[in-house]
Amino acid sequence: MAKKDFTLKTLCNERVGDGVYKMVLKAGEDIGEIKGGQFIHIALPDKTHILRRPFCIADFSKEDRTVTVYYAIIGDGTKVLSRVKAGESVKALLPLGNGFTMKEEYRKVMLIGGGMGTAVLPAIPTAWADKEYYTFLGFAKKEKMIAINELTDRSKEIYVATDDGSYGRKGFVTEAIAENIERIDPDVIMVCGPEILYKVLKKTLEGYTDRTYISLEKRMGCGIGACLVCNCKIKSADGMKYLRACVDGPVFNMDEVMLDE
Repeated sequence: MAKKDFTLKTLCNERVGDGVYKMVLKAGEDIGEIKGGQFIHIALPDKTHILRRPFCIADFSKEDRTVTVYYAIIGDGTKVLSRVKAGESVKALLPLGNGFTMKEEYRKVMLIGGGMGTAVLPAIPTAWADKEYYTFLGFAKKEKMIAINELTDRSKEIYVATDDGSYGRKGFVTEAIAENIERIDPDVIMVCGPEILYKVLKKTLEGYTDRTYISLEKRMGCGIGACLVCNCKIKSADGMKYLRACVDGPVFNMDEVMLDE
C-alpha cells in the first residue's frame, strides 16, 4: 500500500517524561504495511504552522489500525501538537521513507538507541517478531527515557545507560556495546540517535559497520523529496553524492554515510 493522507483520531497524547510526549493515533481504515524506520508526517491543527512535522513511527498495530509516536517539545510546532486532546483528529501522511530491511537469514538483531532516537526502535520487533533482539539504550537521565517497557518486553537482553546514573549504568551506552558486541555477534545492527552517537559507534563497532544501518535524524520540509531540505552526504563511486533522507532514507548503511567532522 502506497503512502496516503489519513485522518487519524487521537487516542492519547500524554506527557511521559521531561518535555516528552507519547501520542497514539487511530485510522478509520487499513494503514497498510509498515516497516521499522519509516515515519509519519503530521499536519498541525492550526492555521499558523503550514509545514507538517515528521515523526518516526515508534510502534503500530495493523489489527487496531494505530500508530504511536514519541516527540519532544522543541519549538512552537510541537507545543501546538501537545495541546491536541484525546478524541480530536489530525491529518497525517504515512508511511513515508525507506525503513530498515530485515533479511530472512538474520537471526540476532542488535538495536541501539540514543535519546529520542530510541523512538524508532519498538516498531522493528513489531514488524519482525520472529527475531532475537539485543537492545542498548542511552539517555541523559531517567526523566528523558522513552519506550523502555516496550523494548524490555521484546528483547532477549536489554542494557540501559544514563549520563548521570539515574537509571541503569552510569556513563555511555557505547561502553556496554563494546563489552558485549563480540559475545552477541549480531547478524545486523540497527541504530537511531544523534550524529555524535554514530561517530563514536564508528570506532566501537569496528569490524561490524558493514552490517550496521543507521536512521538519520534530519530536518525535513515536505517529507516527499521535493524541497531538498533533508539532503545528506553519501559515498559513491565518484566520491560523494547527496541523497534525500525522506525518500532515499532515512536508513542507510553506516559505511555509506559521510558524517560531518
